[in-house]
Amino acid sequence: MIGDMKTTKTGQFISRPNQTRLPKPPFAIETGFNSKMTIFAMSSPVSSSAKAPSTRLIVAAFLLLAGVMMTREIQAKERPAQSTASDAGPASETANANEDIGVSDEEFQTRSRSLFDGQILAGFEGDASWFRIEDESIVAGRLDQPIPKNQFLATTEKFDNFEFRAEIRMRGEGRNAGIQFRSRRPKKSDEVPPHEMIGFQADAGYSAERSIWGALYDESRRRRMLQLPEPPFEVEWKKPPTKQGTESVAPEQTDWIKMRIVCRGPRIQISLNGTQTVDYIETEEGIPQVGVIALQIHSGKPAEAWYRNLRILGLD
Repeated sequence: MIGDMKTTKTGQFISRPNQTRLPKPPFAIETGFNSKMTIFAMSSPVSSSAKAPSTRLIVAAFLLLAGVMMTREIQAKERPAQSTASDAGPASETANANEDIGVSDEEFQTRSRSLFDGQILAGFEGDASWFRIEDESIVAGRLDQPIPKNQFLATTEKFDNFEFRAEIRMRGEGRNAGIQFRSRRPKKSDEVPPHEMIGFQADAGYSAERSIWGALYDESRRRRMLQLPEPPFEVEWKKPPTKQGTESVAPEQTDWIKMRIVCRGPRIQISLNGTQTVDYIETEEGIPQVGVIALQIHSGKPAEAWYRNLRILGLD
C-alpha cells in the first residue's frame, strides 16, 4: 500500500434488503387467534335473532383494528431499515447482508488446488532477492536491512471468480504487507514503477498506528482504502519462545493468521480467522474483475511476511 490512507465511499457496503410485504393471510393465521374461539362472553341472555348481527359487527370491528395495528407495526419496522441503508451508502437491490458468497470448508478442502508446493516457486514471478522459501513457506522481505521499495511475488496465472485461502505471519519492525488479487503489473503508459502492482489488496499489519489487518486497499490505481474493518481486527505481536534462562534476540512476530478472499463478480469478501472484515461491491466502471494474485512486503523498516498453505478454488 502506498500513499496516505484514506477511506472512501466508492463501492457499496452491504446493507440488509428492505422487507417485502406479503399478501395478507387469513384472520386466524394473521392474529394468532383460533377462528372458533369465543371473542366475548355475554353477561346476560341474548335472543338468537339479535346475537348474530351483534357478533358480526364485533368481529368486523376487531378485524379493522387488527389490520390498522399490523400496518403500523410493519411501517415501524421498515423505517429503521431504510435509515440504516441510507447511512451505510447506496444499497444493493439483490445483495444479502448475511450471505457468504464462498463455499464451505469441506467443499474447499475437497475441490481447491495448491498454488505453492512448499519447495519451488513455479508459477510465480518477482525479484528473487526479496523472496525465499523457508519451512515450506514463502518469506517476503529481510530482517537485516530496510526494504527500499514495495516488492511483490505474483502468479503468472490469472483468476476471475474464486475463493483463495492462505496463512500469513509477520516478523520485524516493519509491519505492513498484504495479498494482491485481480491485479496486474504496470504498463509503461501507467506511469507506475515496474516493481509495483495495480489492483486490489487484502491488507495485513499497521498503517499510521492503526490495524489494517483484513482491510481492502486499491494499490497504485485509486491509492486509497476502499473499506476498513470496524472495529479494527487486532493481532498480537510477541517475542518468540526461548529456552529457560535466556533472553530472546529475535524480533517480535505474530501467530499465523488465516486469510480468506472471495470474489464473485463485483462483490468481494475478506475474512481473518473466520471473522469477516470486508463485504464490498465495486460500482465504478472499468475496474477489472480478473487478474493475478501477488504476495507483498511493504517498503520500510526491516521486516518479513511469511505465507503458506496457498490454495484456490475457481467459482462459477
